[in-house]
Amino acid sequence: MRVLALMIFALATSAALAQGQPIVRATVSPETVNVGESAELTVTILVPTWFTRPSTYPSFELANAITRLPADSSYNIRERIGNESWPGIVRTYEIYPLLGATYRLSGLSIEVTYANPGGDPRTTAVRIPEVAIRGQVPAGAESLEPYIAGQSLSLRLNIEGELDSLDAGDAVVLEYVAELEGLPAIFIPPLAPDLQLEGVSIYADVPDVEDGPPARRSEKLTLVFDAGGEFSIPGKELEYWNTESNSVETAAAEGLVISVAGPAGPAPAADTSTTLQWPRLIALLAGSAALLIIVWRGVPALARRYRDAAERRRQTEHYAFTQLMRALASGDNATAYHALLHWIARLTPGTSLQSFVSDYGDASLSAEMAALSASIYRDAGASADLGRIKRKLKAARQRYLGRGSRRQVQSLPPLNPT
Repeated sequence: MRVLALMIFALATSAALAQGQPIVRATVSPETVNVGESAELTVTILVPTWFTRPSTYPSFELANAITRLPADSSYNIRERIGNESWPGIVRTYEIYPLLGATYRLSGLSIEVTYANPGGDPRTTAVRIPEVAIRGQVPAGAESLEPYIAGQSLSLRLNIEGELDSLDAGDAVVLEYVAELEGLPAIFIPPLAPDLQLEGVSIYADVPDVEDGPPARRSEKLTLVFDAGGEFSIPGKELEYWNTESNSVETAAAEGLVISVAGPAGPAPAADTSTTLQWPRLIALLAGSAALLIIVWRGVPALARRYRDAAERRRQTEHYAFTQLMRALASGDNATAYHALLHWIARLTPGTSLQSFVSDYGDASLSAEMAALSASIYRDAGASADLGRIKRKLKAARQRYLGRGSRRQVQSLPPLNPT
């Protein structure tokens, strides 16, 4: 009888555990964070028995924010639920708001598979509680453009080549380098200037971006001097919000002048236009004055209409996709990924990057997206093929629009909300 009682108790305990449902919790700390700093999203999963395979998490991607999964961000726990000790997994994400706005994570779920004593393992989708994060621009940093924040920022201009004995036909390499302590490298803007020097051929390398620490971005320009002369190379200045001193500071790299021996290049062509005669000049001034008087009152309204039309165009899905194609052609993974999230936000409300690739892409596009994300958020051996992503996204977008989604593209917000 004692053995029979123990068997009945064991069966009852197994049945009770099998009937228990997994528990998912989500918390954010802090709930309000400065733009460029991170909030921690902590997701906890508890099951009544034990996990039989890894759970499937959503991406937690947000438009105008960066979501990262740091190394060693997951660990196991046990927690008392009723009279039982349930095993669980805790995973922590870092979310960096890029704008002063409220970000909400809602309508997401985690697929959990756990043991079912006496039967096959159970797989169920457990809803994640909604959480919100508020991004705010610190007082005093409102004028920063672009907005950069971190514990420190350094800039330097490195020169590869002998500057003391340059002749026409020689070359030097300029390397603009920025190092940011405390934030990912995606926050560092482009560094190298758009140089236009007479008698110099200029070749730009693909930017080198590393998350560090510290986060680092370097851009190289190779200058081949086709002629002699004095060539002024500009430096670089960036203002940033120092998260330790809570103040705006400036990082700078000084420019220089490069002297090259040899014959100078051809002088710019002289202006051969005919000099205006006084009668023609007076008539031109009179006509201009009359035209200004006629349109004086209409110009502000026309300017407002032009600005409104331009803003509406910039908010469209077509414009966002055009910018995405340019970003993919640039070869810069970080720029392309940011443009990709910006475009996804212009699609039907609720469409995430993961759901778009699943519904309209294929396995190849999904793999390239995973490689692109990995190349930005962690060290990875393989890099994304931006050319293939470009081709695959064009085809996926055609399927998306072909299914009638053009009418469902997110409507534009009012330009002048009251």
